[in-house]
Amino acid sequence: MIDGGLWHTDDPEVPSQRVFLQVRDVLYRGTSPFQEIAVIETVLFGRALVLNNVLQTAERDEFCYHEMLVHPVMIAHPAPRRVLIIGGGDGGALRRVLQHPVEQVTMVEIDQQVVEACREHLWNIHRGAFDDPRVELRFEDGFAYVERRSATFDIIIVDGPDPLGPTPGMVLFSPDFYHGLADMLAPGGLVVQQTESPMLLPIQTAATHLHLREVLPIVRTYLTTVQSYDSFWSFTVASRDVDPAALDIETVAARLRERGIDDCQYYSPEIHWAAFRLPPFLRRFIEDSIALGRPADSHPLLPEAAARRATA
Repeated sequence: MIDGGLWHTDDPEVPSQRVFLQVRDVLYRGTSPFQEIAVIETVLFGRALVLNNVLQTAERDEFCYHEMLVHPVMIAHPAPRRVLIIGGGDGGALRRVLQHPVEQVTMVEIDQQVVEACREHLWNIHRGAFDDPRVELRFEDGFAYVERRSATFDIIIVDGPDPLGPTPGMVLFSPDFYHGLADMLAPGGLVVQQTESPMLLPIQTAATHLHLREVLPIVRTYLTTVQSYDSFWSFTVASRDVDPAALDIETVAARLRERGIDDCQYYSPEIHWAAFRLPPFLRRFIEDSIALGRPADSHPLLPEAAARRATA
C-alpha cells in the first residue's frame, strides 16, 4: 500500500508486524492479467519492484538476495552449462547466472508485464541481462513448463514470489512441482528455491525443506540478510549427489577466480561456508520438522512455542 504521504508498507504477511519505506515517487503502476505491479523510488533503498503490494526487490540491497540465491548453487557445480530460472522477472538472478560460463539460460516468467516494467525502470538490477544471446526468455506458467519435463538442466533456480494470497506463484510451492524439478536435474545438478523469512514465515521454510527431501536426498537450507525485507532470508538447495555445504573455502575461492567473478558485494568464500551454518534455534526447528514429517511447533515465534513458554 502506498498512502497519501508517500510511504509504502507491504500488505501484512505477519499481522503483528509492518515495515514502512518512505517513497520519493511512483515510477510505474499497472495491472497485468496476473497481479498488480508497481515500481517505486524509495528514499533509502532506491528503486524497488512491488507486486500485489509486497516489496520484491530494491536496487540498493538486491545483491544481498540475488548473489546468495545464485552463486552458492552455481559455484557448487564444477561446470554449469544449462540453467533454468523460474520466475525472476526483475532480472537480478539472471544477471548473476550469466557471470558463470553457461551456454544457455532458459528463463520462464509468467508475467511479461513485470519484465517490461523492470527492463524500463530497474536497469541497476538487471544490467541488460535479458538481451544476452545465451538467454531464452519464455513467458508462460512455470508449473506447466516443469510438468512437460521437456529438458534437463545442471542448475534450476526458483525465484518466485511469496506463496501468500492469490498470486500466480502459489503452485511453485506445491509437492507436484518438486517431483518435476527433480526429474529435470541432470547428473550432478542442483535446484535452489527462495524459502522465505525463517523468522516470520518459518512454516513455509520448513515445508519447502520437507518437500525437497521427498524427492532429493541432499537438502540444505542457508541464510542471507536483506534489510529492505527487514529480516534475514532463507534459501534451500537440493541435489542427488552434490552437497554445497561441504565445499571448503579454498575450493569456492578457486572457482570464483577461474570464472572471473570478483565484484560480489555480499557473497564470498567465507560467506558461502558460513551461510550453511544455521543458528541453533533454526537448526533445531528444521531437525524437529524432519523428525515429525511436518513443520514443528518448536520455533520461538510460533504461537504454540510462545504458549509453552508462558505456562512454563
